[in-house]
Amino acid sequence: MWFGGPSAEHEISIRSADGLIGWLSAGGLAVDAFHWRRDGRVACARLEPGKAREQEASALASGSGAPLPFFAALERLARDCDVGFPIVHGRMGEDGSLQGLLRVLGKPCVGSGVLASALAMDKQRSKELLMGATTLRLPRGVAFAPGECRDGERLLARVAHLPLPLIVKPVDGGSSFGLSRVTARGELPAAVARAAAVEGASGVLVEEQIEGDEVTCALVGDAEEGIEPFPPILIRPRHGGLFDLEAKYTPGASDEICPAPLPTSALARIQAAAVEAYRALGASGFARVDFILRDGVPWFLELNSLPGLTRESLFPKAARAAGWELPALFRRLVERALGAARARVATPR
Repeated sequence: MWFGGPSAEHEISIRSADGLIGWLSAGGLAVDAFHWRRDGRVACARLEPGKAREQEASALASGSGAPLPFFAALERLARDCDVGFPIVHGRMGEDGSLQGLLRVLGKPCVGSGVLASALAMDKQRSKELLMGATTLRLPRGVAFAPGECRDGERLLARVAHLPLPLIVKPVDGGSSFGLSRVTARGELPAAVARAAAVEGASGVLVEEQIEGDEVTCALVGDAEEGIEPFPPILIRPRHGGLFDLEAKYTPGASDEICPAPLPTSALARIQAAAVEAYRALGASGFARVDFILRDGVPWFLELNSLPGLTRESLFPKAARAAGWELPALFRRLVERALGAARARVATPR
């Protein structure tokens, strides 16, 4: 399992790894934990089944374990591991980069592959694909390249057709880093600058805000074996109305109600829309799809191909509501990845 990485979500990744290591170990799996440090080196530890401590990843990240050069760590992964499980949120981990390295090493990967990961990470390109390939409703928006983010007059001119309020966020970030709500057009240049300044951001997306209830739907599976949507979660931040970084990761800052107390028809629409997005983007393994529910209709926001797995995260909450024991679920995901790889090798060409 590979965690950490060079993005702004480094610390969130460590917290996700704490949960995941414990669940994998409790599921009877040996875990080789690889902490990808900010200096580019990788600290490694071998954890035997059933013996991982809570916050094992945090302990490794705090300094235990002699770090290896990056490519030496990859050699160890190739030699000692049967399956790769990336939980590197954000740049270089969630965008297909790490998935590509695992593919080059000949190692099966839990979760989405290179193309689906790259598409899901780029919010604008995923929207463009979904507009042409699905029946999903999507908010209108404009994407800005880094060089365009400093031209205030151009920013205002290009979003003049979008009604206030506006949502501003990095085009390829997660965990709501750089997310803000603009209620006056004069606020836009500063909001875009904040989003562009997020570590690793390759552009900024400005969208019309769809008023309604924020909901999310987690899923597991793939197009071949079937896709299982979990019960949707209704999200209600207690302060400010925006599900931002603080609302996501501060205990008690948001009410996250699962299953969502919504009409059966709305729940079915959310799950169907999540499956449609998951299938269209080619996601596999596990993911989470975020929506705004307005008048019973889900409006797509984004698909998270490596959703957070911290103790406060939404994916584990939804899995439990679906009746899953988390050690059993993550063991199944590992076995699925390994089985799919063996099936590809065995298929004559």
